[in-house]
Amino acid sequence: MRTETRNRANWLILLTATTVLTGGCNSGYQISAIEGHYIQVTPTAHPDPTAIQLVNSYRSQLEGIINEVIGYATTDLVAGKPESPLTNFTSDVMLTLDTRYTGGKPADFSLMNVNGHRAAIRKGDITVGDIYSTYPFENELIVLTLKGEQVQEVFEAYARMGGAGISSTVQLQIKDKKVSKAFIHGNSVDPEQVYTVVTIDYLAEGNNGMKPLTKALSVTPVNITLRDHMLDYVRNTSASGQQISATTDQRITLE
Repeated sequence: MRTETRNRANWLILLTATTVLTGGCNSGYQISAIEGHYIQVTPTAHPDPTAIQLVNSYRSQLEGIINEVIGYATTDLVAGKPESPLTNFTSDVMLTLDTRYTGGKPADFSLMNVNGHRAAIRKGDITVGDIYSTYPFENELIVLTLKGEQVQEVFEAYARMGGAGISSTVQLQIKDKKVSKAFIHGNSVDPEQVYTVVTIDYLAEGNNGMKPLTKALSVTPVNITLRDHMLDYVRNTSASGQQISATTDQRITLE
């Protein structure tokens, strides 16, 4: 007998196939009959007290973790293009990555996609659950080294998509979906210079229009998720008596 269940709104369709063995030892099975019926699913249908008790025990533990307040936001942080408070915040925090991963000195800039943020961080208390809602993916931080030629290609990709997350060490001016000016640390991009970039593995693999990142001279995994890095930053900021704030600052402008 084989039983299969499929969700249909608030119902389950239960299909039962009855099989019979035919012939001798080398014979196979054949379906002799198929029948089905609906079972309505409600909050009180077929309760299992043991399962309910188990789920409730984990729920109370989980709620204690996700409701922990780890910081305070002075304003709403929302993601958008060409730049936004949330993408700016994330990118700048990525740039605070420990220099043991970036060759002993801070990285030149960081990159983050807009859709990597799945919820805004609202003004007020920031909980662990808020950070999980904003950064739900298991994206890990990655350190790349790129020649200026590839960096310029990345910036051109940003221009075509109308902007995305980038650290304050970069200033981009975009006109007609092309880069009109690009500066790193206030200097024009040198095609022959090697730059250190912090990003996430999703982008390093060339996703979301970031094909130029696959041309990196070196790739250094950090083995830290972006979410954990953001959690640590908010906790440490709060422990030092500071609050979370971010705004737009003209790091990406559209002419």
